[in-house]
Amino acid sequence: MTKEKKLVKDTLLYSITTFGSKALVFLMLPVYTHYFTTEEYGTWDLILTTSSLLAPFISLELTSAVYRWLIVEKDTQQQITIITSGTLALARNLILFTILALLWLAFSPIPYGYLTLVLIQVIIVNSYLQQCARGLGFNFLFASLGLLQTIIHISIILLFLYSLQLRIEAFFYASILANLVSIITAWMIMRFHRFLSTRHYSKPLIKSLLKYALPIIPGAISWWIMNASDRYIIVGYLGIEYNGLYAVANQIPAILVMIHSVFNLAWKDSAILQFNKAAKDEYYTVVFQHFFRLLVTSVICIALLTKPIFSIFISEKFFIAWQYTGLLLVGTMFSAFSLFWSAGFHGAKRTKIILVTSILGAVVNIGVHILLIPFIGLYAAAWSTLIAFIITWIVRIRASKPYFNIKLNRVDMVILFPLTLVALLAPYFFSQKELWVPSGLAIFLFFMYNRQIFKWIQKTVLFKLRHRLRN
Repeated sequence: MTKEKKLVKDTLLYSITTFGSKALVFLMLPVYTHYFTTEEYGTWDLILTTSSLLAPFISLELTSAVYRWLIVEKDTQQQITIITSGTLALARNLILFTILALLWLAFSPIPYGYLTLVLIQVIIVNSYLQQCARGLGFNFLFASLGLLQTIIHISIILLFLYSLQLRIEAFFYASILANLVSIITAWMIMRFHRFLSTRHYSKPLIKSLLKYALPIIPGAISWWIMNASDRYIIVGYLGIEYNGLYAVANQIPAILVMIHSVFNLAWKDSAILQFNKAAKDEYYTVVFQHFFRLLVTSVICIALLTKPIFSIFISEKFFIAWQYTGLLLVGTMFSAFSLFWSAGFHGAKRTKIILVTSILGAVVNIGVHILLIPFIGLYAAAWSTLIAFIITWIVRIRASKPYFNIKLNRVDMVILFPLTLVALLAPYFFSQKELWVPSGLAIFLFFMYNRQIFKWIQKTVLFKLRHRLRN
């Protein structure tokens, strides 16, 4: 199978389950916005944000390192060594974190402290098992776990909301139980115990894993700052209810995140495996050209459709959130471009570049946000994120030259970027009904620009069907 076909195949596999899980989450948004107040939704969003901040410190990013080693390792004994060493190191970290957290909560109780402690632990363990599955080649299992987890989460939260009349606690119980089911499922299907043997524990390997992973931690934190620290600034300057509005506004860019994350799962694998090939620059360039077109045309479509969709599905108290989605969409797009280059740096094992550029973006994000929020309120969060990711992307382009060279298609940029600006401004001048016409044109543009991708998908699907019929 060619590298292009493999990339399309893996993207298709991840997309089927990821789109399903994200679609279910999006369909739950009307329930959340009608059932919860802006303060309650903002509080839960802040808890998730805090959990995502703590996770890299606790895991020391061993999850990323174990995946990076496993994906290129085919020898079973070496796989056992990698997983055993990573698992024992991660277990040590979790035990130490639990002891420190319990001591903290004993002397300084915080709301939902014990539930947050459990939530963080199951999230880290679930992520670790999923990345092991991905590294070992259990791609269908990895892709399916997200959908399974989402279905269980939604089923449980509906039960708790409407039968037991729970409030924020419903989010905790549903998230914890869904992660536990995912952990048990992954363990059983992989027969994970096969890869655990204390005889194969390797201190030298742990040192190598940490040497790779530790630079990722500040980078991950910096990425967190650009994506999530806005919440704390919003709460500090404007109040928790504004964070609720911002959280809902971010649900629309989450659609773009879904598109990118589906692609990025397959792209990161491919970028690492193809890095040492002579034609990697040409391959990276072709893939990015199609990726660029897919994301920009998606932004144009989603930006035009957001206001009409909000008027139909979202509670009136959250409707104003549509105003912030356009800028957040463009910020998410440049975030995806930055992560595209990040995959190349992982292939080169140059994670320090990811670290430095992420820190730069984080500093810009915080500085611009604090500078602007007294003047433009919630818009400052969207603008600061957008500016930070643009700068991060530009710096990564320059930093990548010694390792790989991706050529940008200037014609696409000249045509699509102005159309993006038009799509961002149109909702301010047209009503919800009037926006359906330009939305239809945007959808046509989307299919016209991405027709090559759909041809690849068609060929891949037909190839799979013919192969199955022959067998």
